[in-house]
Amino acid sequence: MLEANKKSKVLALERRQIEAAKLNPAHFAPLYNRYFKPIYIFVFKKVKNEDLAGDITSKVFLKALLSIKKYKHMGFTFSSWLYRIASNEVNLHYRKENKTSEVELLEKDVVVLLEEIKEPEDIERQESMLTALNQLPLPTAELIEMRFFEKLSFNEIGAVLGLKPVTAKLRVYRALEKLKKQMLKNK
Repeated sequence: MLEANKKSKVLALERRQIEAAKLNPAHFAPLYNRYFKPIYIFVFKKVKNEDLAGDITSKVFLKALLSIKKYKHMGFTFSSWLYRIASNEVNLHYRKENKTSEVELLEKDVVVLLEEIKEPEDIERQESMLTALNQLPLPTAELIEMRFFEKLSFNEIGAVLGLKPVTAKLRVYRALEKLKKQMLKNK
């Protein structure tokens, strides 16, 4: 109960900050300060270049600032809106550069994912997981990244991808099944 009350207060504060930013762009700073680091990390993991990640993150927040008056609370967190803008900006960058992006993983991320698919956490399985993830189509790998590494809820993933939460959940679990199959194929 205490946790739900705290979350409710945080969401109420965020809504007030959004409304203040709609009235005066100078009031966008608290939102920027709260979300810059997670959005930067999200972008950096996709582009693997600090300067480029900084440039893209700047574009994300500029677009958010310029569009804040159009933002409507639809039951999703403000961060999911920012992640959607960030995802679009990264995809735009790769389309312009005619490149593909890769998902970067930390060892702890791999262990969490192995636990999720109920696989042992030995070094061999970790290497197999990394190989399998790199072989997945990018949209499938991004679903896994958003859910297990960025820790987004199904509501947030749905908001980022323009899907209903139930569809996002279904796609995440299908992505996990594809990952399992790819790991078996690689054995």
